[in-house]
Amino acid sequence: MSTRSELRTLIALNPDIDTTTLTTANQDLLLDKATIDLALKGRALPKNEKVNVVASQREYVLSGASPVLTDNDFLAMDLREGGVLFSDGTSWFGPSSGFIPKTREWLDINLPAWRTASSAATPLYWYVGAGEDRASHLALGLVDKPTTARTDGLWIHYLSRGVLMTDDTHYPWTGNTTKLSHLEPYDPLLIYYVVEWYLRFTAKNDADADKYKLLYESGAQAMAQRLPLEEHLLREGFEPAPYFSALGGRRRY
Repeated sequence: MSTRSELRTLIALNPDIDTTTLTTANQDLLLDKATIDLALKGRALPKNEKVNVVASQREYVLSGASPVLTDNDFLAMDLREGGVLFSDGTSWFGPSSGFIPKTREWLDINLPAWRTASSAATPLYWYVGAGEDRASHLALGLVDKPTTARTDGLWIHYLSRGVLMTDDTHYPWTGNTTKLSHLEPYDPLLIYYVVEWYLRFTAKNDADADKYKLLYESGAQAMAQRLPLEEHLLREGFEPAPYFSALGGRRRY
């Protein structure tokens, strides 16, 4: 994994880039945007955290004021790692037990009374959407509301945006001098992102920009699918788990 200064050096090696036009400040800004985009599309930094369940509380803030996640770095749920699990104090409930994500639209059609339903020992479903308190935050909702408060009763698997670099010695995603070696293959993708932006919006060269866009998008997809466990299961002839298959798209399980 290269530091911010080293990434700038790699950008300057590209003959298509005029670094007098693409200033250092602009390079740093684009590198920040690239890390955020790759955190989502390339699953660069999957994380998980256990949070407390509050009795009779439906929603838990993921992004916004007073989030339940310690680092306030939520980008999206990571369904490939299980999404959200709920504990009754003895067992964890997840996809295999039917505790799966739904949309508010689906809930309104199939469970019309879900918004006013009484609390239950174990929720049936979960959803992610705008918080119902009109605070413009993103929230995780449980259907039905849990009856009992429980420490570490929710296990949330999500994609983190990481921490942005603020110094030339910092590494992407950690935002400090800590290097995560498993993120080293992302270096070329960070460069592709910057070059594509420069070519498209500054040099007005859509043809070459499209080439870098393709390299970036295909590389991000490949990195998102890089989990060693998947490759092992595929070689052993395991079929996709029904829950993941039902989510849509081809998944290599």
